Amino acid sequence: MKDWQLSRRILFLALAPVCTITLLLTMMVMLVGVTEIDGALHARGALIVRHLAPACEYGVFSGNRAVLEGLTQAVMREEDAQAVIITDNEHHILAYGGKPETLRSEYIQAAMQGKVLKGKHSNLIFGAPVYQGKPEDEEYDLFDRSPQKTAAQPKLMGYVYLELSTEASKHSKTIFMLSTLLIGIIGTAAASILALGMSHDLSRPLSRLINGVHRMAKGEFSVRVPAASGGELQQLENGFNQMAEEIQSSHDKLLEINANLEKIIADRTRELEQKNQALEHLSNTDRLTGLYNRFKLENILEEEHLRCQRYGGNFAIAIADVDKFKLVNDTYGHQTGDRVLIGIAEILRNHVRSLDAVGRWGGEEFLVIFRETASYGAVSITEKLRHAIEEYDFGEAGKVTASFGVTSYRYPDAILEMMIRADNALYHAKRGGRNRVEFKDF
Repeated sequence: MKDWQLSRRILFLALAPVCTITLLLTMMVMLVGVTEIDGALHARGALIVRHLAPACEYGVFSGNRAVLEGLTQAVMREEDAQAVIITDNEHHILAYGGKPETLRSEYIQAAMQGKVLKGKHSNLIFGAPVYQGKPEDEEYDLFDRSPQKTAAQPKLMGYVYLELSTEASKHSKTIFMLSTLLIGIIGTAAASILALGMSHDLSRPLSRLINGVHRMAKGEFSVRVPAASGGELQQLENGFNQMAEEIQSSHDKLLEINANLEKIIADRTRELEQKNQALEHLSNTDRLTGLYNRFKLENILEEEHLRCQRYGGNFAIAIADVDKFKLVNDTYGHQTGDRVLIGIAEILRNHVRSLDAVGRWGGEEFLVIFRETASYGAVSITEKLRHAIEEYDFGEAGKVTASFGVTSYRYPDAILEMMIRADNALYHAKRGGRNRVEFKDF
């Protein structure tokens, strides 16, 4: 029963007591009704023989059969009467009506004790003694009667027997039982309809509430149930709707808070990324010239060296040194010297390819890394850089030149070996008169 649907459980709980009570009442009414019908037949038979026995006194005493036959004919007109027998005290038949059964010995004892016997075809046989001189107003209690011995005991003159058919009473009992059963069925059906209606009245609101709870569990916080069931169920529905409104309101506020938090987090993340980018830029950039600093150049050299070792290919480097830069600082001051370095940095940035890397190696030295470039290509580009610097007007400082030392990667060169060769090439450029490009490959 625990696994049944709610509507079935309510219907069962409503129908079980109703059907039980209806069945018990129907059985009780049928039992009482059948008993009443049988009792009425017994009472009528006893009443008939009670009145017939005193009426037969004269006919039995005088032997007047015509009187007795008249009495039997009168009794036979009674409903359900099948036979009537009047005998003397020796049990000789004096008169009879209908088709009586054969007299048996137990008839006398039954007549004296007021018992009712069953004959053929379930007929009932009633008997009573006929006395001489018994007062008419004496009670004839045929049931549970015991003979009393008194001083004025009346004389026994004979017996009367009445046989009543039970067919009519059986028919009455059948009709009564069918009527009672029909009424019970109608009552059960009416009770079932009422129980079914009550089940629907209870199960429908509860089912709506259960469905609402399931939908809310899935995140549908806007769900509401109709509040029109009346009574406590309506109070429950109103309570559910109020709870749903509060949950939805809390959920909306939580979504708003989450949205604000997400916006704040996104803003903070963006700011952090910008700051990280700025920090990365600062960590990789020379503050004066805006070119890569030595740390970044060393990382690029390691990447290019590793790439060439693993996959082949080549790259070249060029070290540039401003000629007589100390004289510029001493003559025009450090600010002019800084502007010279910034100008050279701008020339280098604008005259190299986008895939190449250029940066300040330290002081007045600059480093250019030529990716995927052979030695002759590196020398050609470096010569253009030297010429561009030579032709540039540095304002107060006038004309400024730079010397370059160039070398290229040869497997299995180390970075330090390449830097030593480039420094040697730069040294020869300085010794050769400055404003020159020198190349070293060994």
